Amino acid sequence: MQIYKKAVLFLLIIIMTTTACSLKNNNKVTQAEKQNQIIQNYLNNLSKEDKKKLQEASPEDIIKMYYDSINDKKYDLAIICASCFLKNSAIKSAIPVDEACKEHLNYLKRIKKIELKSIEEYNPPASAENMGHKSGKLYCVYYIQEAIDSNEFAVFSGKFTRFITVEKSPLYNGWCISSIDSSP
Repeated sequence: MQIYKKAVLFLLIIIMTTTACSLKNNNKVTQAEKQNQIIQNYLNNLSKEDKKKLQEASPEDIIKMYYDSINDKKYDLAIICASCFLKNSAIKSAIPVDEACKEHLNYLKRIKKIELKSIEEYNPPASAENMGHKSGKLYCVYYIQEAIDSNEFAVFSGKFTRFITVEKSPLYNGWCISSIDSSP
């Protein structure tokens, strides 16, 4: 009888462990689906014309579209252009993707205008390590940015250089900004 109780207890522990692991994996899938749905909502807000432009845009066009959409106050389009970046930022910061989008929107709304000066493909020296840009194309972008309130947000105004990685988006099969960094 003692062996029977131990065997039953052992089986219950295995079943509970398996169930807990399964629930944990299901939760990860549910979180990923939820994140995709949040980005999908921004995509659904776009016009058919903007959706078509997204799908047909080259990597350079996506970068230009991102900055143009900020100037035009078309924030849904800016979010979609940078959706891979926002999802990556959310993962790195361990925050929900909707929070990353809201923070980015708050930042974008502080910008009065951006004057894009150049977009140049950046190829690091062969001896340098590829800093995680394997899956996309890396660009060096120069621009002048003016904040809405330059006294309060002086850090948002001035000349900037950013290294932007662009890769294919699984959401709409076009190019998408996946990182925006101050160095390659």
